[in-house]
Amino acid sequence: MKTVSLHISMQRITFALLLLTAITQGGCSNNASPPLAHKKSKPETNKAVTIRLPDTLSDLAYVAEEKGFFEKEGVKIQWTGKQAHGPANIVSIAAGQNDAAASISTAMIQARKAGNKVKIVVPTSISSAKGSHVSYLVLENGPYQKPEDLIGRKVVASPQTITWYPLVVYLKSKGLDPNKVEFVTLRDAGQQEQALRQGDVAAIAINEPTASLIKKRGGIKAILTDFEALGINQTGGWAFSDDFIKNNPDAVRRFVKAILSTVDFIESSDLNKTEAVKIIEKRSGIARVPDLLPAKQFTVSEQDIKKWIVILESNGAIKPGEVKPSDVFTNEFNPYAKR
Repeated sequence: MKTVSLHISMQRITFALLLLTAITQGGCSNNASPPLAHKKSKPETNKAVTIRLPDTLSDLAYVAEEKGFFEKEGVKIQWTGKQAHGPANIVSIAAGQNDAAASISTAMIQARKAGNKVKIVVPTSISSAKGSHVSYLVLENGPYQKPEDLIGRKVVASPQTITWYPLVVYLKSKGLDPNKVEFVTLRDAGQQEQALRQGDVAAIAINEPTASLIKKRGGIKAILTDFEALGINQTGGWAFSDDFIKNNPDAVRRFVKAILSTVDFIESSDLNKTEAVKIIEKRSGIARVPDLLPAKQFTVSEQDIKKWIVILESNGAIKPGEVKPSDVFTNEFNPYAKR
């Protein structure tokens, strides 16, 4: 098991390595179709468009495709395969492998810092007290029953993803030093669960829906969630590159409209939520529905983006003022956004 030091510079190194890998892979790929005609100044609004998406964090897109919302907007999705996680999704956009992808806001902010211009155009899901994104899991009857107990212990959480931040921010708020936690990485969720159940680590930080599946198997509980630690509703969103947005605004607008129609469908009735769960389970193998807001409220929150920027600044990931909220998102294509 490899120990990861708690230096924020690890984030920069990791993102740079991810970007280099993605660019290399993108250059060797023979399967990806070329992106939309980026040189067109005036898109043909009556013509169907193809948007390339990865099969990672794409629950809403699965439902949008299955229920015909993309088709209604003249959008065809070309699925390009799975990425390792959300930040890798954003790297794939920067490398030209995908036109759009979903990830956490921290990945967008880090991407902007690294010179990769991507912007969130619509949220993916909402984190709340009833439906958080990240949970710190421990053995139900084990010796570690609160976050403070993790000081001096091995915890699986990566500064490369959102999983690292909740515990770090929480401990700092209690006047405790997060550098005294021995953070380790195990990418595979099955390995993480096994390590926890065997007592090899004190806790694991897991994203939904995997966290709920692990708890459902019994003997494991959550002692901290991202919402409890950070108080941020919006953890991420769907992003496009600045170039794609500039050259294909109508395609972005259609994509956003299809996602909003999907949100409206899911939120309109329990029956629709049940159908959405079945679709997501069929496509991803996991039965879940994202925690959402009504479609009319499903706009990118500048306040939440600001909170993420402050967290990254306070942990040395970016310099104060280095990235502005307007660099990270736009509500230009959302009909419900205030003008």
